[in-house]
Amino acid sequence: ESDFGKISVETYLFADIVDAFVAEARACERALIFARSMCSRRLIVEGDSLTVIKNIQKKGNDNSVISSITHHIYNLGLSFETVSYLAVPREANEAAHTLALEGKKQKVCGSWVQGVPASVRLAALKDCSAWFQRS
Repeated sequence: ESDFGKISVETYLFADIVDAFVAEARACERALIFARSMCSRRLIVEGDSLTVIKNIQKKGNDNSVISSITHHIYNLGLSFETVSYLAVPREANEAAHTLALEGKKQKVCGSWVQGVPASVRLAALKDCSAWFQRS
């Protein structure tokens, strides 16, 4: 818990993903699945891949390597009251990258039942502060 709301995290260890766009799209997909499992109604999804964000926002299919994933993300988004997909610089998405490093280091797949690592909590609070300053 924080002044900005509840911080809940989940990591997934994806194997055999060699394309950065696929990794970003899968992370976005997992975020929506996680948010739905937490009964969230409104969601802001930030990512540092403008290509992935633009593909999600397209209503039609395309021929990209991530089209099936982004189509699934689009359909998942329909189960929320509102979903906003924002492309942000990597520096503005520090919590996600810190979490990915912690998950890989600790080999955690799924919810962090022992609580959010301190490094992730600090990065998330920093990201939230920066987000509110931008708004």
